[in-house]
Amino acid sequence: MLIKDTSDKTHYQYYHDANQLMIIDDEKDLLFVYKSGLEIDGIEIFTFDDPISALDEFSKNSEKYCIVITDMRMPVMSGYEIINKFKMINPKIRIIIISAYNITESEISQNLNSNIKIDRVIRKPVTLEDLRRMIEDIWNGCKTTQ
Repeated sequence: MLIKDTSDKTHYQYYHDANQLMIIDDEKDLLFVYKSGLEIDGIEIFTFDDPISALDEFSKNSEKYCIVITDMRMPVMSGYEIINKFKMINPKIRIIIISAYNITESEISQNLNSNIKIDRVIRKPVTLEDLRRMIEDIWNGCKTTQ
């Protein structure tokens, strides 16, 4: 739902019903670390080790999510496929790519639909504090833009 910010006639503020963060990674132990170590006020964290289950959940409840963090190389479905599908469902969703592999802008543009924007690319390993800071930056943007 969009509401008009009356202090600025041209700016719309995204009404913040979206209070969930989704993390998709086939490494279950990393998901446990992320979920237990990324406690951020006001954000519920949901983790998925299966991209198909994540897609099913997102297709039913996309309006509840502000940010999706996805690994790129997973069995069954790549992170690129997930991102393309998620953005078709909800173009406003913020995306963070996290990978142990070096990902270039060229690779991203070759694998994603042309209108898709990635908010951050993070190379593993990443500290929980750095990841938390990136999430909070994007989270604050969810509240004030769109």
